[in-house]
Amino acid sequence: WSYSDMRGFAPLLGPWMWFKLYWAAWALLLAVFARLLWLRGRERGLRARFYLARQRLTRATVATAAGAAGLIVTLGGFVFYNTNVLNKYRTDSEVTALQAEYEQRYKRYDSIPQPRVTGSKLRVEIHPRRGEAEIRGSYNLVNYNDVAIDSIHVATSPRARPEALAFDRKAALVLADVERGHRIYSLATPLQPGDSMRLGFEVRIRQRGFRNESYDAPVVANGTYFTNHWFPQIGYQQGRELLSAGDRRAHGLAPRPVLASLYNVEARMKSSGRVTLDAVVGTDESQVAVAPGRLLRTWKEGGRRYFHYSADADAGSETGFFSARYAVHESKWNDVTIQVFHHPGHSAHVERMLRSVRASLEYYTKNYGPYRHRHLSVVEQAGNGTGMHAEAAMITHAEGFALWNPKDGAGRLDLPSAIVAHEMGHQWNIPLARVEGLPVMAEGLAWYTGMQVMREHYGPAQLRRLMRFMRQPYPYPQIRRGEPLLRGQDPYMAYRRAPFALHALTEYMGVDRVNTALRRLIEKHGSGAPPLATTLDFYRELKAVTPDSLQYLLHDLFEVNTFWEFEADRVTAEKTQAGTWQVTLNVRARKVVGDSAGVETEVPMDELVPIGVFGRGEPGDELSAPLYLKMHRIRSGKHAITVTVPREPALAGIDPYHLLDWEEREDDGNIEKVKIGK
Repeated sequence: WSYSDMRGFAPLLGPWMWFKLYWAAWALLLAVFARLLWLRGRERGLRARFYLARQRLTRATVATAAGAAGLIVTLGGFVFYNTNVLNKYRTDSEVTALQAEYEQRYKRYDSIPQPRVTGSKLRVEIHPRRGEAEIRGSYNLVNYNDVAIDSIHVATSPRARPEALAFDRKAALVLADVERGHRIYSLATPLQPGDSMRLGFEVRIRQRGFRNESYDAPVVANGTYFTNHWFPQIGYQQGRELLSAGDRRAHGLAPRPVLASLYNVEARMKSSGRVTLDAVVGTDESQVAVAPGRLLRTWKEGGRRYFHYSADADAGSETGFFSARYAVHESKWNDVTIQVFHHPGHSAHVERMLRSVRASLEYYTKNYGPYRHRHLSVVEQAGNGTGMHAEAAMITHAEGFALWNPKDGAGRLDLPSAIVAHEMGHQWNIPLARVEGLPVMAEGLAWYTGMQVMREHYGPAQLRRLMRFMRQPYPYPQIRRGEPLLRGQDPYMAYRRAPFALHALTEYMGVDRVNTALRRLIEKHGSGAPPLATTLDFYRELKAVTPDSLQYLLHDLFEVNTFWEFEADRVTAEKTQAGTWQVTLNVRARKVVGDSAGVETEVPMDELVPIGVFGRGEPGDELSAPLYLKMHRIRSGKHAITVTVPREPALAGIDPYHLLDWEEREDDGNIEKVKIGK
């Protein structure tokens, strides 16, 4: 079980109590047997134990044992009824087998032409106190293929089987696989290229008792949340396939890459396009319902409260629906309406979050193009996590984020504002091909843009604190093997190496050049028309703005796994007769390239690396404003570098801001304390 301010103990405490009571009844029965058979003397053997048990067997003992046995049967039957009758109980191996069977039976339909959902119209009735939701909706389906479509495949959720599915033209149900959630309809008249049709459906989300596994009920008394994954989906669903190599081997499935090859042309042509949404959401009179889109109007009817939302630009791939006793804080940025839906007791974070939202809108609009919507919803979601998630014109966060309100002050990192800026960066995301490098494009670019907001609106010191935090090995330790950044798939590549690489480029050739490359990418691929964008497209834009003298650096950052290792061995300083200080740094430099197997090869190094000298830092900041910071030509091996600074130095080093050397060590070898000589 868990507790949150929005949901309280619901819905997990009840099932937890029933299981605990069941096992407590077993504990009571075992305690009775233990008391009967307990040996306190020197006797040994079962005969002695049974003799003592007969002596100790009283009416009270019998009654206690009978009561415990009765509770075991009663509570066990109740638990079994909930977990096996009201709900389908499946072991992990059974779930894995179903996934394998789904792929074995229907994978052959993955590449057949299917219509695309271009718009949905929904009527959602949420009943928080009953734990139910009813959805009546329709999809507008368009055939964007070059051939006619004679059959439509519909995937259904195993936990919310549709109560009705109907097309606006004659269609026959030829297959209904309820267990695996797949249906096939044959159209009497094929859907011609460019033609459209409608699919109507009704879905009921209802909690029936409780399950054996941990289950976060979507509809609760306060804090309802569910997504369109409960609704019917069109076509074969690759997301249902097994990913584990061991599971795939065990079920006779061929190896499956997590993502298609970066050079897979077919994958770049699979565009889901933009989807409009029109939703009327009803809930209890005391609650506020939230859905994707701009709020058009709200009214009360029949003791319930209704909200009409419309997303005419794009509703995103994952649409969420919420209902809770929200407080609503409304703000504006130019013509954009910003609405923050939060738990009434969680308000301390709102102004900080809005400052970051407005700063992001200002910076991104100026550098990457206009914001695509006239609204932005920020919604608090029940749960104790601290994460945030972005979809089109909507940012959601768990309750823990609302309670995360660090104090302002010298030397402190404003991490919540950085996270908001990162999520706002997703609002400028473009449709991407599901190929290698996808996480780099989705998360890496969002973190890069968020870092620029921190530098522009919160100052360079905040950016340095953020990067120092991001260099820590948790939760994304540095990976020194695998694919280069162009093909990066793992979290370290996406959340760390990509933004670090782009930040390094801003320092070497200027932030305007990098931003120009990103803006051109958005302008060329923002419509979502095939071919979809990949890291190759972004790399092409970067190459176009990178000076010839820095093309080597671009190659090292993106095309190969390059690692720079710097260390300042000893730093000394002497005061000159002119009153300045002469600083001598003894440093070492090394450059290696790692392959996919983790084999590292040292390569010659001959490139520009910053050398910095610093005075005493402010409280909370290791480095003060630099007394000296310039690029030096550095080659592999040891170097003695002498520079002159105007004031007494305290620290000095090579690559002091870790533009190239990204590994965080307990003892930062890049920087050393200056030893003052005579």
